This record gives sequence, structure tokens and C-alpha cells, in this order.
Amino acid sequence: MGMRTGRAERRRQARKERRDRVEELAGAMTAPEVPLVWGAGWRGKTTAAVICVLFVTLFEHPAGAGLAHPRPGALIQALWTSLVVSFPCCWFALWRVTADRDGVHVRRLWSTRLLPWSTITRVEMRRDGQLEFFGRTPELIAGLFAPPWLSRVVRSDRGSRAADTLSAMVLHGDLRPTARVERGPAGTGFAPWIILLGVVLYLAVEFLPHWRLV
Repeated sequence: MGMRTGRAERRRQARKERRDRVEELAGAMTAPEVPLVWGAGWRGKTTAAVICVLFVTLFEHPAGAGLAHPRPGALIQALWTSLVVSFPCCWFALWRVTADRDGVHVRRLWSTRLLPWSTITRVEMRRDGQLEFFGRTPELIAGLFAPPWLSRVVRSDRGSRAADTLSAMVLHGDLRPTARVERGPAGTGFAPWIILLGVVLYLAVEFLPHWRLV
């Protein structure tokens, strides 16, 4: 019973500290004149590039997966493998969360989803580095910041700062961006890029065998 009480007290204290931190940030904020955008930094893009290079370097298509004399089963397997690899690469390199006058735009698999401000109650950063949006709709997870333990190592609180900034905007409508995000290619989801990168990876493995180390 004592351990449960202690954990509950620590959780209450952590929530209070976060509320105080958000209010302190809100006191120093002004409403941005342009949408605020959080996206993959150089670490995410570098990670995606390294995965692609390693895949093209080390992977070899099974017999019958080439374009010269294809066998349907082997060809589908090779293409599917390339798509599976391209999914996390696109996620690492292309994720984006944008706050504007209407709400928060979150890039998803098929499209960019808008979460109106009125449907959000708070935003928290999870232990895996993703932002979790709480509110009237089912919780949505977005973004891919460095997890807390890595943030402490590299001395960057970008993810926590983003969560606090969004929470402050949820609580204080006068701190939200005054402009709307522009529509267009920025509104597309990951899927087209996953397919494109998957095809590129397949062709690279097929036609650049001299890259391989083994």
C-alpha cells in the first residue's frame, strides 16, 4: 500500500511540475504569425539514409526476382521486402507535425490529419519519443523525437519543448498561430513516398550489385 501511495504521489508531483512548466512557457510566448512546424531533423534523415545504403549494399534478390526472367512469387517477395524497408525510412525522414490557426496537422500514412484545437486537451511526450495527443477523440500518436534518455545524452529537449508548446496553445487560444498552413504536397501522407522509395530500393539492388560488400 505504501509503495502504491508513493508512486501516486510521484505521478501527482510530475503532473504538477509539468503544469507549472507549461504555464511558465505560456507566459513567455506570443502568438506566431506563421504555422509552427516540427519535423525530422538531420538525425532522422541520416538514419533513413544509412538504412537505405545498408539495404542496397547487403541485400540480394532471390533467384527469379530480377526483371530479365521474373518469377511472380520471387518478384513479389523482393518488391515487398523493399516496401517494408522503405516504410521506417520514410517515417524517420518525413514525419511532420504542424500547428496553425485551425489546429494541429499530423502526417499519417494516407493523408495529413487535422486535429482541431477544440478536440485536444493536452499533449505529452512518450518514452519512445512520440507525441501523444489526448482529448475528445481517440488518442493519436505522432512525430518521432529523440526519446527522453537520448535527449539527456545529446542535451536536447526538442520533443518535450514541442509537447509543452502545443499544450500551452491548447490552454491559451491567444497563443495559437494566426495563419493557416498552405495546402498542396505538404498534405500528402507517407504512402506515395513509401511506394516510390520501395521501387527505387528494388531497382538499386537489381542494377547496382557492385555496391555490395558480401
